[in-house]
Amino acid sequence: MIIDVENIIQNLQKKGLNITNNEEFKYYVKNFNVNTFLSDYCDFFVNNEEKFDDGVTSDDIIKLYNFDKNLGVHVFRCLLIIEKIINTSVVYATINVHKIEDKCLLNIDENTIKNSILRNLNEIEPYTEFKPFLFKITKYLESNKSIKKLMIRDEQDNIYKWHNVPLDMMCLTWSFAMTFNFFIASSLQVKQLVMENLEIDKKYYEGFIDLIKNFINIRNHISHNIVLYNSQIKYATDELCDLYFYIFKQNISKNDFKLIHLIRFISVLSNQNRLFERTIYFAKNLQISEPFKSEIEKLFEI
Repeated sequence: MIIDVENIIQNLQKKGLNITNNEEFKYYVKNFNVNTFLSDYCDFFVNNEEKFDDGVTSDDIIKLYNFDKNLGVHVFRCLLIIEKIINTSVVYATINVHKIEDKCLLNIDENTIKNSILRNLNEIEPYTEFKPFLFKITKYLESNKSIKKLMIRDEQDNIYKWHNVPLDMMCLTWSFAMTFNFFIASSLQVKQLVMENLEIDKKYYEGFIDLIKNFINIRNHISHNIVLYNSQIKYATDELCDLYFYIFKQNISKNDFKLIHLIRFISVLSNQNRLFERTIYFAKNLQISEPFKSEIEKLFEI
């Protein structure tokens, strides 16, 4: 057997890990992928000599793993709420600002879409040409049964066969990143209306952009089993800190910006305030050995 669970556990014991419940630990090693469960979470308890510090037990690793995965579940749930709020807000603002009476974006001539509705495509990173961008917003329409019924079957153009689909239905198939790119490409009036709906002053636009980038980055971390509890904030900027002060009336430097600050944003924008409170509560009550417990608490202090 190439993947030998017993051998893996024996090697960990040789490095100084105290196995408190062999069957339970074997269950985690066997079922949750050695690279995810062990490599990413054991490192927290290993010293510079690649040995476990004195007193570290298999329970410590299991509890840290479960804390991180449970945190990911709850953060993800709240990010889905934010994703839906922004998705709806962007589309409604587009329809209202540009007076799209039938709500069907693709019934409008291309020049108007390009020069008025999606006039800021050049701000998307990486830059996307106009036609490929239209393809992206229609790419998954066929996966939705209700939307598929609206397809014009004798239309040869893969984009414009969807011209009867209202924008507020089309957006149901967009990812968070797709919604964000549509927002970036939108006119200034749409952007301002979306931020107004979220009760964020338009002068904090750059900080808001960094915030959404962080939301998407953290969402991807959770989706791809990347450790969450000690995640580095990829888009920690002065503008993001300005937005933090605007909402929470607390100063913070970009060098001190942590996951818990981002979770505070997530809690407010998803209207799920208990996420922030419960995250701090469970971090402080995580029953793992010292000094590791204190290190975890520092990560979740405001």
